[in-house]
Amino acid sequence: MTSAYESDPIFQTNPLQVLNIVTRIQSREIALPDFQRDFVWDSTRTSELLGSIMSRYPVGTLLFWEQGEGQPFASRSFDGAPRSSGNPPSVLVLDGQQRLTSLYQALTGSGDERYFIKVDEFVDIPSRSVREVPQVDFEKAIFSMPATPKVGRRSHQLKPAHLPIAEVHQFDDWLDDYADIIGNDPQLALTAKEAKSLYREMRDKYINPLKTYGLPVLTLPSSTSMDAVCTIFETLNRTGKPLGPFELLTARFFPQGVNLRDLWDEAEANHRALKEFRIDPYNVLQAICLRVRGSAQRSDVLKQLTGDAIKEHWESTTAGFAGVIDMLQSDCGVTSQKWLPYGMLLTPMAAVWDMQKELKPLERSQALRRLQQFFWASTFTTNYDQGANSQMGADYSRLAKWITAGEGEAPEVMHELPINATTLRTGTVRRKALYSGLICLLVKNRAADFHTGQTMTATRAAEAESHHIFPKAYLAKDQGSESSELMLNRSLIDGETNRIIASHAPSVYIEKMQTAYGEQRLTDVLASHAIASQHTSGLLRDDYTRFLDERLEIVIQLVEEATGKTIQRDVAR
Repeated sequence: MTSAYESDPIFQTNPLQVLNIVTRIQSREIALPDFQRDFVWDSTRTSELLGSIMSRYPVGTLLFWEQGEGQPFASRSFDGAPRSSGNPPSVLVLDGQQRLTSLYQALTGSGDERYFIKVDEFVDIPSRSVREVPQVDFEKAIFSMPATPKVGRRSHQLKPAHLPIAEVHQFDDWLDDYADIIGNDPQLALTAKEAKSLYREMRDKYINPLKTYGLPVLTLPSSTSMDAVCTIFETLNRTGKPLGPFELLTARFFPQGVNLRDLWDEAEANHRALKEFRIDPYNVLQAICLRVRGSAQRSDVLKQLTGDAIKEHWESTTAGFAGVIDMLQSDCGVTSQKWLPYGMLLTPMAAVWDMQKELKPLERSQALRRLQQFFWASTFTTNYDQGANSQMGADYSRLAKWITAGEGEAPEVMHELPINATTLRTGTVRRKALYSGLICLLVKNRAADFHTGQTMTATRAAEAESHHIFPKAYLAKDQGSESSELMLNRSLIDGETNRIIASHAPSVYIEKMQTAYGEQRLTDVLASHAIASQHTSGLLRDDYTRFLDERLEIVIQLVEEATGKTIQRDVAR
Protein backbone atom coordinates (compact mmCIF):
# COMPACT_ATOMS: atom_id res chain seq x y z
CA MET A 1 0.00 0.00 0.00
CA THR A 2 1.38 3.43 -0.98
CA SER A 3 1.45 6.06 1.72
CA ALA A 4 0.22 9.59 1.13
CA TYR A 5 3.79 10.83 1.34
CA GLU A 6 5.04 8.32 -1.24
CA SER A 7 2.27 9.10 -3.68
CA ASP A 8 2.49 12.88 -3.35
CA PRO A 9 5.88 13.93 -1.93
CA ILE A 10 6.27 17.44 -0.61
CA PHE A 11 9.82 17.62 -1.92
CA GLN A 12 12.32 15.65 -3.97
CA THR A 13 15.53 14.28 -2.51
CA ASN A 14 18.47 13.67 -4.84
CA PRO A 15 22.25 13.82 -4.47
CA LEU A 16 24.10 16.20 -6.79
CA GLN A 17 27.81 15.96 -7.49
CA VAL A 18 29.99 18.86 -6.37
CA LEU A 19 31.28 19.56 -9.87
CA ASN A 20 27.73 19.57 -11.24
CA ILE A 21 26.66 22.18 -8.70
CA VAL A 22 29.76 24.31 -9.31
CA THR A 23 29.09 24.27 -13.06
CA ARG A 24 25.47 25.30 -12.56
CA ILE A 25 26.49 28.11 -10.19
CA GLN A 26 28.97 29.27 -12.84
CA SER A 27 26.22 29.41 -15.46
CA ARG A 28 23.88 31.05 -12.91
CA GLU A 29 21.37 28.26 -13.24
CA ILE A 30 21.66 28.05 -9.45
CA ALA A 31 21.57 31.36 -7.58
CA LEU A 32 20.70 32.91 -4.24
CA PRO A 33 17.51 34.74 -3.28
CA ASP A 34 18.35 38.36 -2.69
CA PHE A 35 17.31 38.20 0.95
CA GLN A 36 20.08 35.75 1.88
CA ARG A 37 22.81 37.11 4.11
CA ASP A 38 26.31 37.69 2.73
CA PHE A 39 29.04 35.07 2.62
CA VAL A 40 30.72 35.08 6.05
CA TRP A 41 32.79 31.90 6.34
CA ASP A 42 36.53 32.30 6.92
CA SER A 43 39.24 30.20 5.29
CA THR A 44 39.46 27.83 8.25
CA ARG A 45 35.83 26.74 7.89
CA THR A 46 36.27 26.32 4.16
CA SER A 47 39.35 24.14 4.69
CA GLU A 48 37.44 22.02 7.19
CA LEU A 49 34.61 21.56 4.68
CA LEU A 50 37.07 20.53 1.96
CA GLY A 51 38.66 18.04 4.36
CA SER A 52 35.28 16.52 5.21
CA ILE A 53 34.43 16.06 1.54
CA MET A 54 37.82 14.54 0.76
CA SER A 55 37.19 12.17 3.67
CA ARG A 56 33.71 11.42 2.31
CA TYR A 57 32.13 12.55 5.57
CA PRO A 58 28.57 13.95 5.70
CA VAL A 59 28.46 17.74 5.36
CA GLY A 60 24.72 18.35 5.73
CA THR A 61 21.76 18.63 3.41
CA LEU A 62 21.11 21.47 0.98
CA LEU A 63 17.67 22.97 0.38
CA PHE A 64 16.78 24.18 -3.12
CA TRP A 65 13.61 25.80 -4.43
CA GLU A 66 12.68 25.40 -8.07
CA GLN A 67 11.55 28.64 -9.71
CA GLY A 68 8.62 28.92 -12.06
CA GLU A 69 7.48 31.71 -14.32
CA GLY A 70 5.11 33.09 -11.70
CA GLN A 71 7.79 33.72 -9.07
CA PRO A 72 9.57 36.98 -9.91
CA PHE A 73 12.01 36.81 -7.01
CA ALA A 74 15.02 39.06 -6.95
CA SER A 75 18.11 36.86 -7.00
CA ARG A 76 21.83 37.31 -6.99
CA SER A 77 24.89 35.34 -7.94
CA PHE A 78 27.13 33.56 -5.47
CA ASP A 79 30.14 35.57 -4.32
CA GLY A 80 32.81 35.16 -6.96
CA ALA A 81 30.44 33.83 -9.63
CA PRO A 82 29.58 35.72 -12.86
CA ARG A 83 26.85 38.30 -12.55
CA SER A 84 23.41 37.86 -14.02
CA SER A 85 23.12 37.62 -17.78
CA GLY A 86 19.46 38.58 -17.65
CA ASN A 87 17.99 35.09 -17.54
CA PRO A 88 16.42 34.16 -14.19
CA PRO A 89 17.88 31.14 -12.36
CA SER A 90 15.95 27.89 -12.36
CA VAL A 91 16.85 27.10 -8.75
CA LEU A 92 17.30 29.22 -5.62
CA VAL A 93 19.34 27.99 -2.66
CA LEU A 94 17.39 28.35 0.56
CA ASP A 95 19.86 26.58 2.85
CA GLY A 96 23.51 25.88 2.08
CA GLN A 97 24.82 29.22 0.86
CA GLN A 98 27.94 29.22 3.04
CA ARG A 99 28.93 25.67 2.08
CA LEU A 100 28.28 26.12 -1.63
CA THR A 101 30.04 29.49 -1.81
CA SER A 102 33.08 27.96 -0.07
CA LEU A 103 33.18 25.03 -2.49
CA TYR A 104 32.61 27.22 -5.53
CA GLN A 105 35.38 29.64 -4.64
CA ALA A 106 37.85 26.90 -3.73
CA LEU A 107 37.20 24.85 -6.89
CA THR A 108 37.18 27.82 -9.28
CA GLY A 109 39.96 29.89 -7.74
CA SER A 110 37.70 32.87 -7.10
CA GLY A 111 37.11 34.90 -3.96
CA ASP A 112 39.67 36.30 -1.54
CA GLU A 113 41.57 33.04 -0.85
CA ARG A 114 43.27 30.36 -2.93
CA TYR A 115 43.29 26.81 -1.57
CA PHE A 116 45.97 24.16 -1.94
CA ILE A 117 46.58 20.50 -1.08
CA LYS A 118 49.91 19.22 0.17
CA VAL A 119 49.72 15.93 -1.69
CA ASP A 120 52.61 14.35 0.22
CA GLU A 121 50.51 14.46 3.42
CA PHE A 122 48.27 11.76 1.90
CA VAL A 123 50.93 9.19 1.05
CA ASP A 124 53.56 7.23 2.91
CA ILE A 125 56.39 6.98 0.39
CA PRO A 126 58.60 4.53 2.35
CA SER A 127 55.77 1.98 2.51
CA ARG A 128 54.51 2.90 -0.98
CA SER A 129 50.95 3.31 0.42
CA VAL A 130 48.15 5.88 0.67
CA ARG A 131 47.34 6.94 4.20
CA GLU A 132 43.92 6.23 5.68
CA VAL A 133 41.73 9.17 6.72
CA PRO A 134 42.57 9.00 10.48
CA GLN A 135 46.27 9.16 9.59
CA VAL A 136 46.00 12.39 7.58
CA ASP A 137 46.50 15.70 9.35
CA PHE A 138 44.03 17.75 7.33
CA GLU A 139 44.98 20.97 9.11
CA LYS A 140 48.39 20.63 7.46
CA ALA A 141 47.23 18.94 4.27
CA ILE A 142 44.90 21.77 3.19
CA PHE A 143 45.97 25.40 3.37
CA SER A 144 45.05 28.74 1.84
CA MET A 145 46.78 31.93 0.81
CA PRO A 146 45.37 35.40 0.09
CA ALA A 147 44.48 35.87 -3.56
CA THR A 148 47.27 38.16 -4.80
CA PRO A 149 49.23 38.22 -8.06
CA LYS A 150 52.08 36.43 -6.25
CA VAL A 151 49.97 33.37 -5.55
CA GLY A 152 50.86 31.39 -8.59
CA ARG A 153 53.28 28.76 -9.79
CA ARG A 154 56.26 31.00 -9.18
CA SER A 155 55.40 32.05 -5.66
CA HIS A 156 58.30 31.21 -3.39
CA GLN A 157 55.80 30.00 -0.77
CA LEU A 158 54.49 27.26 -3.05
CA LYS A 159 56.25 23.99 -3.74
CA PRO A 160 55.84 21.37 -6.45
CA ALA A 161 53.87 19.19 -4.00
CA HIS A 162 51.26 21.92 -3.51
CA LEU A 163 48.32 21.21 -5.79
CA PRO A 164 45.89 24.12 -6.35
CA ILE A 165 42.40 22.89 -5.56
CA ALA A 166 41.13 24.96 -8.47
CA GLU A 167 43.17 22.64 -10.74
CA VAL A 168 42.07 19.25 -9.40
CA HIS A 169 40.39 18.52 -12.74
CA GLN A 170 43.87 18.71 -14.30
CA PHE A 171 45.40 16.37 -11.75
CA ASP A 172 46.84 13.91 -14.30
CA ASP A 173 48.68 16.67 -16.16
CA TRP A 174 49.99 17.99 -12.86
CA LEU A 175 51.08 14.49 -11.85
CA ASP A 176 53.13 14.03 -15.03
CA ASP A 177 55.34 16.93 -13.97
CA TYR A 178 55.44 16.03 -10.30
CA ALA A 179 56.29 12.35 -10.95
CA ASP A 180 59.34 13.43 -12.92
CA ILE A 181 60.47 15.61 -10.00
CA ILE A 182 60.08 12.74 -7.52
CA GLY A 183 61.72 10.26 -9.87
CA ASN A 184 64.82 12.45 -10.00
CA ASP A 185 65.13 12.63 -6.21
CA PRO A 186 67.67 9.94 -5.17
CA GLN A 187 66.67 10.17 -1.51
CA LEU A 188 63.17 8.88 -2.23
CA ALA A 189 64.32 5.84 -4.25
CA LEU A 190 61.05 6.07 -6.19
CA THR A 191 60.78 5.88 -9.96
CA ALA A 192 58.47 8.17 -11.90
CA LYS A 193 56.35 5.15 -12.81
CA GLU A 194 56.00 4.12 -9.16
CA ALA A 195 55.19 7.70 -8.19
CA LYS A 196 52.39 7.89 -10.76
CA SER A 197 50.88 4.65 -9.53
CA LEU A 198 51.01 5.77 -5.89
CA TYR A 199 49.59 9.25 -6.47
CA ARG A 200 46.86 7.98 -8.77
CA GLU A 201 45.73 5.80 -5.91
CA MET A 202 45.76 8.90 -3.73
CA ARG A 203 43.77 10.73 -6.42
CA ASP A 204 41.06 8.10 -6.44
CA LYS A 205 40.79 8.16 -2.66
CA TYR A 206 41.06 11.88 -1.89
CA ILE A 207 41.02 14.07 -5.01
CA ASN A 208 38.09 12.58 -6.91
CA PRO A 209 35.56 13.30 -4.10
CA LEU A 210 36.15 17.01 -4.73
CA LYS A 211 34.46 16.43 -8.09
CA THR A 212 32.16 13.48 -7.55
CA TYR A 213 31.04 13.78 -3.91
CA GLY A 214 27.25 13.63 -3.82
CA LEU A 215 25.75 16.47 -1.79
CA PRO A 216 22.27 15.53 -0.54
CA VAL A 217 19.76 18.03 -1.91
CA LEU A 218 16.12 18.53 -0.93
CA THR A 219 14.30 20.38 -3.69
CA LEU A 220 11.00 22.15 -3.11
CA PRO A 221 8.82 22.31 -6.22
CA SER A 222 8.00 25.70 -7.73
CA SER A 223 4.42 25.25 -6.53
CA THR A 224 5.50 25.50 -2.87
CA SER A 225 3.60 28.37 -1.27
CA MET A 226 5.28 31.44 0.15
CA ASP A 227 3.73 30.62 3.51
CA ALA A 228 5.36 27.18 3.52
CA VAL A 229 8.74 28.57 2.46
CA CYS A 230 8.52 31.16 5.23
CA THR A 231 7.81 28.46 7.82
CA ILE A 232 10.74 26.40 6.56
CA PHE A 233 13.04 29.42 6.79
CA GLU A 234 12.02 30.22 10.34
CA THR A 235 12.61 26.59 11.33
CA LEU A 236 16.02 26.43 9.68
CA ASN A 237 17.19 29.67 11.24
CA ARG A 238 16.01 29.34 14.84
CA THR A 239 19.60 29.61 16.09
CA GLY A 240 20.95 31.84 13.35
CA LYS A 241 20.01 35.04 11.62
CA PRO A 242 16.24 34.94 11.15
CA LEU A 243 14.93 34.90 7.60
CA GLY A 244 11.23 35.54 7.75
CA PRO A 245 8.38 37.09 5.78
CA PHE A 246 10.05 40.50 5.48
CA GLU A 247 13.09 38.96 3.79
CA LEU A 248 10.91 36.94 1.43
CA LEU A 249 8.88 39.98 0.47
CA THR A 250 12.07 42.01 0.03
CA ALA A 251 13.02 39.60 -2.74
CA ARG A 252 9.52 39.46 -4.14
CA PHE A 253 9.00 43.21 -4.49
CA PHE A 254 12.50 44.17 -5.59
CA PRO A 255 11.73 43.60 -9.30
CA GLN A 256 8.72 45.91 -8.87
CA GLY A 257 10.95 48.80 -7.85
CA VAL A 258 10.21 48.42 -4.14
CA ASN A 259 13.42 47.97 -2.13
CA LEU A 260 12.16 47.15 1.35
CA ARG A 261 15.67 47.15 2.82
CA ASP A 262 16.29 50.71 1.70
CA LEU A 263 12.83 51.79 2.80
CA TRP A 264 13.41 50.35 6.27
CA ASP A 265 16.86 51.93 6.62
CA GLU A 266 15.34 55.29 5.66
CA ALA A 267 12.43 54.82 8.09
CA GLU A 268 14.80 54.08 10.99
CA ALA A 269 16.85 57.14 10.06
CA ASN A 270 13.74 59.35 10.00
CA HIS A 271 12.10 57.88 13.11
CA ARG A 272 14.54 57.06 15.90
CA ALA A 273 11.77 55.42 17.92
CA LEU A 274 11.56 52.53 15.44
CA LYS A 275 15.06 51.44 16.35
CA GLU A 276 14.76 52.27 20.06
CA PHE A 277 11.64 50.11 20.35
CA ARG A 278 13.06 47.40 18.06
CA ILE A 279 10.10 47.50 15.71
CA ASP A 280 10.12 44.53 13.34
CA PRO A 281 9.72 45.81 9.76
CA TYR A 282 7.37 42.91 9.13
CA ASN A 283 4.94 44.56 11.57
CA VAL A 284 4.88 47.58 9.24
CA LEU A 285 3.85 45.27 6.39
CA GLN A 286 1.16 43.81 8.64
CA ALA A 287 -0.16 47.30 9.37
CA ILE A 288 -0.28 48.07 5.64
CA CYS A 289 -2.09 44.80 5.03
CA LEU A 290 -4.60 45.79 7.71
CA ARG A 291 -5.25 49.01 5.83
CA VAL A 292 -5.71 47.44 2.40
CA ARG A 293 -7.00 43.96 3.25
CA GLY A 294 -8.23 44.17 6.82
CA SER A 295 -5.97 41.27 7.82
CA ALA A 296 -2.61 40.79 9.53
CA GLN A 297 -2.42 37.03 8.94
CA ARG A 298 0.89 35.94 7.48
CA SER A 299 -0.73 34.18 4.53
CA ASP A 300 -2.52 37.41 3.56
CA VAL A 301 0.61 39.54 3.98
CA LEU A 302 2.56 37.12 1.77
CA LYS A 303 -0.11 36.58 -0.88
CA GLN A 304 -2.31 39.67 -0.95
CA LEU A 305 0.06 42.56 -0.32
CA THR A 306 1.20 44.35 -3.47
CA GLY A 307 4.11 46.60 -4.31
CA ASP A 308 1.72 49.43 -5.11
CA ALA A 309 0.11 49.14 -1.66
CA ILE A 310 3.53 49.37 -0.03
CA LYS A 311 4.43 52.44 -2.09
CA GLU A 312 1.17 54.12 -1.12
CA HIS A 313 1.14 53.35 2.59
CA TRP A 314 4.77 52.82 3.67
CA GLU A 315 5.65 56.36 4.71
CA SER A 316 2.44 57.09 6.60
CA THR A 317 2.50 53.68 8.30
CA THR A 318 6.07 53.99 9.58
CA ALA A 319 5.19 57.50 10.76
CA GLY A 320 2.18 55.91 12.46
CA PHE A 321 4.39 53.57 14.47
CA ALA A 322 6.57 56.51 15.49
CA GLY A 323 3.49 58.54 16.45
CA VAL A 324 2.02 55.74 18.56
CA ILE A 325 5.33 55.21 20.35
CA ASP A 326 5.61 58.93 21.07
CA MET A 327 2.08 58.91 22.53
CA LEU A 328 2.83 55.87 24.70
CA GLN A 329 6.03 57.45 25.98
CA SER A 330 4.46 60.84 26.65
CA ASP A 331 1.04 59.84 27.98
CA CYS A 332 1.19 56.18 29.01
CA GLY A 333 4.49 55.82 30.85
CA VAL A 334 6.03 53.38 28.33
CA THR A 335 9.53 54.73 28.78
CA SER A 336 11.34 52.06 26.76
CA GLN A 337 10.88 48.89 24.76
CA LYS A 338 11.64 46.91 27.91
CA TRP A 339 8.32 47.95 29.45
CA LEU A 340 6.14 47.73 26.34
CA PRO A 341 3.42 45.21 27.29
CA TYR A 342 2.76 43.95 23.76
CA GLY A 343 4.84 44.78 20.72
CA MET A 344 2.10 43.43 18.45
CA LEU A 345 -0.41 45.88 19.92
CA LEU A 346 1.38 48.73 18.14
CA THR A 347 0.42 47.35 14.71
CA PRO A 348 -3.34 48.06 14.66
CA MET A 349 -2.73 51.33 16.49
CA ALA A 350 -0.21 52.43 13.86
CA ALA A 351 -2.58 51.36 11.10
CA VAL A 352 -5.28 53.78 12.34
CA TRP A 353 -2.95 56.56 13.48
CA ASP A 354 -3.49 58.74 10.39
CA MET A 355 -7.24 58.77 10.96
CA GLN A 356 -6.99 61.13 13.93
CA LYS A 357 -4.45 63.54 12.43
CA GLU A 358 -6.97 65.49 10.34
CA LEU A 359 -9.47 65.96 13.16
CA LYS A 360 -10.09 69.26 14.89
CA PRO A 361 -8.04 69.75 18.10
CA LEU A 362 -10.80 68.79 20.56
CA GLU A 363 -11.92 65.82 18.46
CA ARG A 364 -8.33 64.73 18.06
CA SER A 365 -7.80 64.87 21.82
CA GLN A 366 -10.81 62.62 22.31
CA ALA A 367 -9.59 60.22 19.62
CA LEU A 368 -6.19 59.93 21.28
CA ARG A 369 -7.89 59.32 24.62
CA ARG A 370 -9.86 56.44 23.10
CA LEU A 371 -6.72 55.00 21.55
CA GLN A 372 -5.01 55.12 24.94
CA GLN A 373 -8.00 53.43 26.56
CA PHE A 374 -7.73 50.69 23.95
CA PHE A 375 -4.03 50.26 24.80
CA TRP A 376 -4.66 50.00 28.54
CA ALA A 377 -7.69 47.70 28.18
CA SER A 378 -5.81 45.36 25.84
CA THR A 379 -2.92 45.27 28.31
CA PHE A 380 -4.91 44.51 31.44
CA THR A 381 -7.26 42.01 29.81
CA THR A 382 -4.13 40.29 28.41
CA ASN A 383 -6.02 40.15 25.12
CA TYR A 384 -2.87 39.75 23.02
CA ASP A 385 -1.44 36.77 24.89
CA GLN A 386 -2.69 34.41 22.17
CA GLY A 387 -3.84 34.72 18.56
CA ALA A 388 -2.30 38.17 18.11
CA ASN A 389 -2.54 38.16 14.30
CA SER A 390 -6.27 37.41 14.37
CA GLN A 391 -6.79 39.90 17.19
CA MET A 392 -5.13 42.66 15.18
CA GLY A 393 -7.57 42.13 12.33
CA ALA A 394 -10.59 42.09 14.63
CA ASP A 395 -9.46 45.24 16.45
CA TYR A 396 -8.62 47.17 13.29
CA SER A 397 -12.07 46.55 11.83
CA ARG A 398 -13.63 48.38 14.79
CA LEU A 399 -10.91 50.82 15.82
CA ALA A 400 -11.00 53.15 12.83
CA LYS A 401 -14.51 54.56 13.23
CA TRP A 402 -14.62 54.24 17.00
CA ILE A 403 -11.54 56.29 17.82
CA THR A 404 -12.35 59.11 15.39
CA ALA A 405 -16.04 59.57 16.16
CA GLY A 406 -16.81 57.39 19.17
CA GLU A 407 -19.42 55.68 17.00
CA GLY A 408 -19.94 52.13 15.85
CA GLU A 409 -18.81 49.05 17.66
CA ALA A 410 -15.87 49.58 19.95
CA PRO A 411 -13.15 46.95 19.99
CA GLU A 412 -14.31 43.94 21.98
CA VAL A 413 -11.79 44.66 24.71
CA MET A 414 -13.64 47.87 25.63
CA HIS A 415 -16.98 46.32 26.55
CA GLU A 416 -17.03 42.59 25.97
CA LEU A 417 -13.96 41.47 27.90
CA PRO A 418 -13.70 41.99 31.67
CA ILE A 419 -10.60 42.93 33.60
CA ASN A 420 -10.34 40.39 36.36
CA ALA A 421 -9.34 41.78 39.77
CA THR A 422 -8.25 38.29 40.80
CA THR A 423 -5.79 38.27 37.90
CA LEU A 424 -4.32 41.56 39.11
CA ARG A 425 -4.10 40.26 42.68
CA THR A 426 -2.43 36.95 41.83
CA GLY A 427 -0.38 37.97 38.78
CA THR A 428 3.35 37.40 39.07
CA VAL A 429 6.25 39.04 37.26
CA ARG A 430 6.10 36.19 34.74
CA ARG A 431 2.89 37.71 33.35
CA LYS A 432 4.86 40.16 31.22
CA ALA A 433 1.99 42.22 29.84
CA LEU A 434 0.33 42.69 33.22
CA TYR A 435 3.62 43.36 34.97
CA SER A 436 4.81 45.84 32.33
CA GLY A 437 1.38 47.47 32.30
CA LEU A 438 1.54 48.05 36.06
CA ILE A 439 5.01 49.62 35.83
CA CYS A 440 3.89 51.90 32.98
CA LEU A 441 0.77 52.86 34.92
CA LEU A 442 2.94 53.91 37.88
CA VAL A 443 5.15 56.04 35.63
CA LYS A 444 2.00 57.60 34.15
CA ASN A 445 0.92 58.28 37.73
CA ARG A 446 4.16 60.30 38.11
CA ALA A 447 5.89 57.78 40.36
CA ALA A 448 8.59 59.53 42.34
CA ASP A 449 12.15 58.36 42.78
CA PHE A 450 12.38 56.50 46.11
CA HIS A 451 15.77 57.97 46.95
CA THR A 452 15.40 61.62 45.96
CA GLY A 453 11.63 62.03 46.05
CA GLN A 454 11.74 63.66 42.60
CA THR A 455 9.15 62.77 39.98
CA MET A 456 10.56 60.23 37.57
CA THR A 457 11.48 61.56 34.16
CA ALA A 458 11.68 59.17 31.24
CA THR A 459 15.44 59.01 31.82
CA ARG A 460 15.08 58.22 35.53
CA ALA A 461 12.39 55.63 34.81
CA ALA A 462 14.62 53.97 32.22
CA GLU A 463 17.50 53.83 34.70
CA ALA A 464 15.45 52.56 37.65
CA GLU A 465 14.82 48.86 38.05
CA SER A 466 11.83 46.97 39.32
CA HIS A 467 12.53 45.73 42.83
CA HIS A 468 10.64 44.09 45.68
CA ILE A 469 8.74 46.32 48.11
CA PHE A 470 8.56 43.57 50.74
CA PRO A 471 12.10 42.12 50.37
CA LYS A 472 12.24 38.55 49.17
CA ALA A 473 14.67 37.56 51.93
CA TYR A 474 12.41 39.11 54.59
CA LEU A 475 9.36 37.23 53.31
CA ALA A 476 11.35 33.99 53.24
CA LYS A 477 12.10 34.42 56.96
CA ASP A 478 8.51 35.44 57.64
CA GLN A 479 7.38 32.16 56.00
CA GLY A 480 4.27 33.71 54.51
CA SER A 481 2.18 31.65 52.16
CA GLU A 482 1.95 34.29 49.41
CA SER A 483 4.61 34.58 46.74
CA SER A 484 7.17 37.35 46.94
CA GLU A 485 7.10 37.51 43.13
CA LEU A 486 3.60 38.94 42.85
CA MET A 487 3.65 41.98 40.58
CA LEU A 488 1.88 43.98 43.30
CA ASN A 489 5.06 43.57 45.34
CA ARG A 490 7.13 45.38 42.71
CA SER A 491 7.81 48.98 41.81
CA LEU A 492 10.47 51.10 40.13
CA ILE A 493 13.13 51.61 42.78
CA ASP A 494 16.59 53.04 42.25
CA GLY A 495 19.58 50.87 43.06
CA GLU A 496 20.74 52.89 46.07
CA THR A 497 17.35 52.65 47.74
CA ASN A 498 17.24 48.94 47.00
CA ARG A 499 20.56 48.52 48.83
CA ILE A 500 19.09 50.41 51.80
CA ILE A 501 16.03 48.14 51.75
CA ALA A 502 18.22 45.01 51.66
CA SER A 503 16.38 42.31 53.64
CA HIS A 504 14.88 44.67 56.22
CA ALA A 505 11.24 44.75 57.20
CA PRO A 506 9.40 47.58 55.40
CA SER A 507 8.81 49.42 58.70
CA VAL A 508 12.59 49.60 59.19
CA TYR A 509 13.56 51.06 55.81
CA ILE A 510 10.47 53.31 55.68
CA GLU A 511 11.62 54.93 58.94
CA LYS A 512 14.97 55.70 57.34
CA MET A 513 13.25 57.26 54.33
CA GLN A 514 11.00 59.36 56.58
CA THR A 515 14.04 60.67 58.43
CA ALA A 516 15.63 61.58 55.11
CA TYR A 517 12.85 63.73 53.65
CA GLY A 518 9.94 64.06 56.12
CA GLU A 519 6.61 62.38 56.66
CA GLN A 520 4.59 64.34 54.09
CA ARG A 521 7.11 63.85 51.31
CA LEU A 522 7.31 60.14 52.17
CA THR A 523 3.51 59.90 51.95
CA ASP A 524 3.56 61.59 48.54
CA VAL A 525 6.31 59.28 47.23
CA LEU A 526 4.51 56.13 48.37
CA ALA A 527 1.19 57.37 46.97
CA SER A 528 2.83 57.92 43.59
CA HIS A 529 3.69 54.20 43.62
CA ALA A 530 0.10 53.21 44.52
CA ILE A 531 1.16 52.31 48.09
CA ALA A 532 -0.93 53.11 51.15
CA SER A 533 1.13 54.88 53.80
CA GLN A 534 -1.16 55.55 56.77
CA HIS A 535 0.11 54.35 60.16
CA THR A 536 -2.21 51.33 60.09
CA SER A 537 -1.23 50.30 56.53
CA GLY A 538 0.09 46.86 55.78
CA LEU A 539 3.43 48.35 54.68
CA LEU A 540 4.14 50.07 57.99
CA ARG A 541 2.81 47.11 59.99
CA ASP A 542 4.91 44.64 57.96
CA ASP A 543 1.70 42.81 57.03
CA TYR A 544 2.27 41.46 53.53
CA THR A 545 -1.27 40.23 52.80
CA ARG A 546 -2.83 43.46 54.02
CA PHE A 547 -0.32 45.42 51.93
CA LEU A 548 -1.30 43.46 48.79
CA ASP A 549 -5.02 44.01 49.39
CA GLU A 550 -4.52 47.74 49.91
CA ARG A 551 -2.33 48.15 46.88
CA LEU A 552 -4.73 46.14 44.72
CA GLU A 553 -7.53 48.60 45.51
CA ILE A 554 -5.37 51.58 44.52
CA VAL A 555 -4.17 49.86 41.35
CA ILE A 556 -7.76 49.00 40.39
CA GLN A 557 -8.67 52.69 40.65
CA LEU A 558 -5.75 53.59 38.38
CA VAL A 559 -6.69 50.88 35.88
CA GLU A 560 -10.32 52.01 35.82
CA GLU A 561 -9.25 55.59 35.19
CA ALA A 562 -6.91 54.52 32.37
CA THR A 563 -9.29 52.10 30.66
CA GLY A 564 -12.67 53.69 31.31
CA LYS A 565 -13.87 50.25 32.43
CA THR A 566 -15.35 49.12 35.75
CA ILE A 567 -13.55 46.24 37.45
CA GLN A 568 -15.35 43.71 39.61
CA ARG A 569 -13.62 43.40 42.97
CA ASP A 570 -14.48 39.78 43.77
CA VAL A 571 -10.95 38.68 44.48
CA ALA A 572 -10.22 35.01 45.15
CA ARG A 573 -6.94 33.90 46.64
